[in-house]
Amino acid sequence: MEPTVRRRFEVARELAATAGELALASFRRPGLVAVPKGPVDWVTEVDVAVEHLIRSRLAEEFPADGFLGEEEGRLGGDDESYLWVVDPIDGTVCYASGVAQWAVSIACLDPYGHPALGVVCDPVGGETFAAVAGGRLLVDGSELEVPRRGLRDGLVGVGYAPKSGAGARTLRFLDALVGAGAGFVTPGSAALALAYVAAGRLVGFFEASLRIWDCLAGEVLVRAGGGWVTSFVADGRLDGDKEMLAANAASAAELRALWQATGPGPTFT
Repeated sequence: MEPTVRRRFEVARELAATAGELALASFRRPGLVAVPKGPVDWVTEVDVAVEHLIRSRLAEEFPADGFLGEEEGRLGGDDESYLWVVDPIDGTVCYASGVAQWAVSIACLDPYGHPALGVVCDPVGGETFAAVAGGRLLVDGSELEVPRRGLRDGLVGVGYAPKSGAGARTLRFLDALVGAGAGFVTPGSAALALAYVAAGRLVGFFEASLRIWDCLAGEVLVRAGGGWVTSFVADGRLDGDKEMLAANAASAAELRALWQATGPGPTFT
């Protein structure tokens, strides 16, 4: 591992744990106010506080790096800088509802625009999933032997948010999935669902409309766990909503074929 990436990986893991503790302290707190940003898209004061904590610490450690957060947007850096991509609380609707399906997600793109590392912290479950690109998946600091399970040997996570076009696409995918005899679950956090795919707890995950901060860290984790996943940055764009499909090694071919059969999707990479 390059020293520049190693240091960033160490800081990301420490910072995810600290941010997770801050968010957990207010989880299920009476009187927590959630402000709607859109349909089933909320923000709380805790989202803002956690993102500020992460951004401030990263700015101290790596002042030349850029930052892209869900709440504060893009700050600092340039085209030759590392770029941090952060979702302070992925699954805010669940967080504000008192449902234990949310996570802190921290990822970093290298100066060439390639995912360099990903960390997903589940404060309620007391777990942190972490990996560098090309490395092994770590769960709470230990390498994990990921089980190989086929499409009908477990559950596929299917995320959904009421965005334009996402509903019809999700229903087509669900119809094909059920027709193939597979089971599914609807997770509250894409980042956490992708971490579960990486660790072999879900055999796959699909969502028709995600932003980069929802999924970039999880994308790194899935690859580190030996799975297959689409690339958010394959088209060179960091903005907009994109589809994502992830699967473990044993179910990837079948799940990918099933997805392709539901109609046009993004370019497979």
